[in-house]
Formats: sequence, C-alpha cells, structure tokens
Amino acid sequence: MPTLLGSGVPMLLATLVLTHSALAISLEDAWSAADHSSIEGKLVDEQLNVAKTVPGAAWSLVSPKLVLKGNWTRNNEELTFDTSAFIPEQFASLFPESEPMVIQKLSYFDANASVIQPLFSGQALPLLKAAYSEVDAATEDARASRGAIRAGVARAYWGVLLAREGEAIAQGALESAEKHRVLVDKSADVGLAAPTARLRAQIAESRAARELAGAAEGRTVAETAFAQLTRLSPDTPVELPAPRPLRWGSADDALSEAKEKRPSIRSARGHERSASLQSTAKALSWLPEVNGRFTYVWTENVSAFNDRDSFWMVAIEGQWVLWDGGYRLSQQAQSAAQKRMASLAEQRAVLEAETEIRSLWAKHEKATTALAAVSDELKLAKENLRLAEVAWEAGSIIQLEFEDARLGEAAARFGVMQERMNLDLAAVDLLVAVGEL
Repeated sequence: MPTLLGSGVPMLLATLVLTHSALAISLEDAWSAADHSSIEGKLVDEQLNVAKTVPGAAWSLVSPKLVLKGNWTRNNEELTFDTSAFIPEQFASLFPESEPMVIQKLSYFDANASVIQPLFSGQALPLLKAAYSEVDAATEDARASRGAIRAGVARAYWGVLLAREGEAIAQGALESAEKHRVLVDKSADVGLAAPTARLRAQIAESRAARELAGAAEGRTVAETAFAQLTRLSPDTPVELPAPRPLRWGSADDALSEAKEKRPSIRSARGHERSASLQSTAKALSWLPEVNGRFTYVWTENVSAFNDRDSFWMVAIEGQWVLWDGGYRLSQQAQSAAQKRMASLAEQRAVLEAETEIRSLWAKHEKATTALAAVSDELKLAKENLRLAEVAWEAGSIIQLEFEDARLGEAAARFGVMQERMNLDLAAVDLLVAVGEL
C-alpha cells in the first residue's frame, strides 16, 4: 500500500502533525511557545547573559594573573672588558693573549613569565559580592520582563478569540440583513411596503457588510499580533481558557505575598545590597594593597659576570596610596548617594506594588460582578431565542424576528466572552504583579 511519504513511519509522523495542527491550543501552550520562540523572550535571555558576565570581571580582583613579557634589545655598541689593558708591558709576555670578555651584547632577546596573586585588597570581596547582587537583580528583572511578555500573550490570545467570535457575529448580522432586504423587496414589489423601507433595508445591509469587513480586518490584526508574540501560525486554533481562580482572599493577602515574590521589589533589594557593598568597597579603598609575585626570567644576554641564561624570583609587593588628590573622597560621596538612591528605589517599588495590586484587585472584583450580570443577560437571551423558535414554528412571527432573536443571543454570548476576558486578564495581571506568573 502506498504511503504518504514513502514509508509507514513518515506517514505516521505526518498524520500526527496534521492532527496536532488541527487541535486548538490553550493559553498555557501559547505561553510556552512565547517562552521558547519569541524574539522578546530571547532578548530577555541575552540581557540576562550579559549581566551574568559581571562576576567574572569581579573575580579578577582576587584571582591570580599570568603575565608573559618579551623584549628584543639593540644597543648602540657592544660592551666588553679587556683584561690585557691592566697588564704592564714588561709582563705581557707572561700572559697569553685572550679575547675581551663581553659584558653587554650588541643585541639580544629576553623573556619573563610572572604569576601575580593579590594577597590583600580591601575592595575585592565587597565588589565581588556586589557583582553577584547585581546578577540577582538582573534575574528578577528578567522575571518581570517574562511576566510582561506572558501578560501580552494573554491579551493577544483573547484578542484572537474575540476577533473571531466578532467576525462570526458580523457574518450572521449580514446574513440577517440580506434576508431582511429580500423580504422588504418582495413586500415593496406587491405594494405592501413603502419605498423608504426598501432603502432602509439596503442601508442596513450595506452597514452590516461594512461591519463584517471591519471585523475581518480586526481578526487579521489580532492574529498577526498573536503570531508575532508566539511565532505560531496566525490561523492557529485557540480554545476558551478555563476560569482562573485566585488563592488570595483580599488585596492585603496578595500584597503581603508580593513583598516577598514581586520581581521589581526583589530587583530593587538586589540593587540596594549592591550599592551598599560598593559603598563599603569605596571606604576600604583607603587600605593598602598587597600582591605576591613569582617571576621566571630567560635571556640571551649571557655575559662574563652572569653565566646563566635563566633565573627566578619571588617578591611580595605592597602599595599604599595615602592621598590621591581627593579622588577617593569624591568616589565615597558618590557611592553614598547611590546607596541612598537604591534604598529610596526599594521603597518606591513597594509603594508601586501596593497601588498596582489594589487597583488590579478592584478591577478583578468589577469583572467578577460584570460577568455574573452578563451571564444573566445570556440566560434571558437564550430564553427569548427559545420562545422565538417556538413562535416561528407556530407561524406567529416572521423569520426576520426569529433572526433578530438569534443575533441577540449571539451578541449576549459575545458579551459573556468579553467579560470572561476581562476577568481572566485581571487575574493574569494580578499574578504578574505579585510575581506568580
């Protein structure tokens, strides 16, 4: 039996792909796609990778360093020492002639390798700890960015749902307007409707067609935005999210947890710790610095006074700058101001969290109330549609009235979806604001 791609296994894989592509994805699936594929998510990852390089630079303050150095030297002349110049002429015959001793070659190459290990530096450890605090803050900033991305994906996801539902309702409205126009035309042809009724029906049909075109445009825009955020196909089917309950009983409960988990607050605390450690490092910069050094030297400049071409040395070097013209004083003042600014930024982050969470909590409560109200409206619209179906089957109403009842029920369903969106997005925003998403 022939297969889709030439073998049974490829056909099975193709079937699975086609089946998966036909299934509607959930909001959680869209989040996962955005986490792994979106450009925004990759930018967040790269920004965090840049921040993680800071401790590597800080470790250089306490880590050993290997330094290689080479020199080629060309002197203006070769220096020699001729011992025969010190022998009196009457005794010259007693000493055999010898070549002058070379003290300094005309040209030569030398090289050395040094291992330098910092032994004491007041700034090193505070700056190293400050670097890791900056990484912690950057990690929280990345969490905040990913939460914002997920909130954006949720809005795009719901935008696709509403746009597609709105287009379906607009299509139904156009079909109803067309039917109405046909009925009016027939009535006008036999003199049962005024000429103006025909014009009104045509205007209503034109308006419905225009609204359908606008709904189609809105769907395209919504699908394009969703595809850009998730890197999924614009026509990917999406399903209605399940209700999203919150585990907090009040805004105070949510705020209490936000003070421990909210990324912006945790980031501000990380920056405050870093600023405090950097201020300490500036104060300790008044202490001396001590380094240990081991150096191995090799040279071609072997002379009569130095018959070895290599040697090594161990040294302990100390440096204490007692006064540098006021530079450290200005650095201390600057770091103290930055520390105060970081502390104020942390306080501001807490205040912003309180304002945002209380506002979002009120928004969530309003959406809960609105959803309950519009759900009651949907029940009434469904009952009106049921009664219209019974009356239409009995012949007591015309088809246009039945279509109006059907469109009224569809509009009520759309209203329920809108309020479900408002409720779900309020819950998502609360989760992001607290630091749960």
